[in-house]
Amino acid sequence: MRISQKLDYASRALVYLAVQHNGQSVVRADDIAEKESIPPSFLAQILNELKRTGMVTSRRGKTGGWRLTEAPNQTTLLDVVEALEPDTLGISSGGNGDPVSNTWEEVQKATRKILQAATLESLASNSEPMFYI
Repeated sequence: MRISQKLDYASRALVYLAVQHNGQSVVRADDIAEKESIPPSFLAQILNELKRTGMVTSRRGKTGGWRLTEAPNQTTLLDVVEALEPDTLGISSGGNGDPVSNTWEEVQKATRKILQAATLESLASNSEPMFYI
């Protein structure tokens, strides 16, 4: 399964917002772009698309920025995929018959299950740096 650059960047940006999430404060797009090594112009397009889907909201101005619209435990990677690239998990059919189609359906079900279990909260908790003494 090939993940597009857009979907990868969107997921990384959302996890970054989840790490910073407190329900009120916003995060500057420049901070997300720098921390996640995402080209700022591409990130702007992605954030605007995520805003249209209702996953993020923004505040303009000097103290503006972006934040999640829902708590990080309410959004999964499946939600992100379905919002931005719903065809990613689509199944193609052809002349090879039911055995091939059935196998691809099982792959799709397993993939959906994994993505559904991966909340932004769980991904954010795994992305925080660990310090050893």
